[in-house]
Amino acid sequence: MAFVIYIFIILSTVTQSASTKMFNRQSSQSAIFNALKSLSAFVLFMLMSIPNFTFHYSTVIFGILYGLLMCLSMYSGYRALCLGPMALTSMLVAFSVIIPLIYSLTFGNETLKALQCMAFVFLLAAIILANYDKLKVNSEKPKSYGLWLLFIALTFISNGICSILQKEHQLAYPGLYSREFIMFAMLICSLIFTLTAIIKIPLKDVKSTRGKRFGIISGVTNALANFLTLILAGMENASVLFPIISAGTILGALLCGKFVFKEKLKPNHYLALAAGIIAVVFLKL
Repeated sequence: MAFVIYIFIILSTVTQSASTKMFNRQSSQSAIFNALKSLSAFVLFMLMSIPNFTFHYSTVIFGILYGLLMCLSMYSGYRALCLGPMALTSMLVAFSVIIPLIYSLTFGNETLKALQCMAFVFLLAAIILANYDKLKVNSEKPKSYGLWLLFIALTFISNGICSILQKEHQLAYPGLYSREFIMFAMLICSLIFTLTAIIKIPLKDVKSTRGKRFGIISGVTNALANFLTLILAGMENASVLFPIISAGTILGALLCGKFVFKEKLKPNHYLALAAGIIAVVFLKL
């Protein structure tokens, strides 16, 4: 069962990234994209929650915190990408998996086996190798180095804490209130991003924006990935869960680039695929 959920998380995450790329090919209106993404996710989970909705105060708090951190992650990640090289920015942010790992080992009373320690080394290698060719090409110093580092740090920390919140919620309420958690998180995101879009974008520009369906697809798949991760958080150790998702997402993104966007894989990409597969196998042994 867990294996199937992992597959769906990775497929949803990769679909979200692919739809984001599709939208960016047709429009540069990131505010509209984020508004559509968060609104569609909120509507989906509101409809899913209605039949058995439970107002659980602690889940509301978890959801609000998660939603605020997700907004911070999306904004700071976007600003970091604008200020610095895409490959280096993406690679550094991907290392945020370290935060839930360290948290699980120090506060979560989890332990790592020897194979899992090796798996984490292979995961780090996969992250670096997946971006290695672009790191060499984009070696220029970011325009505003200090500001770029600040936004990297904000994205890194907010992503890591989001993972911890997912795990802590399911430790406190195993198997419960998952839909409500995501619904309240998406409510916060949709309020923030919709208000931003209304303030920044004239209505005529919203109507004329192309590719809006990709924002909806991205929102639905993003919410599903978060929901399924929340379910797995109650079944798996954080020291295994988040590294596997990270490694699987690298593999899925590389394969999506090759088969959907017809991108040519270079030798370092094949090495990244091999390292990612080894990391996943070692984590589950």
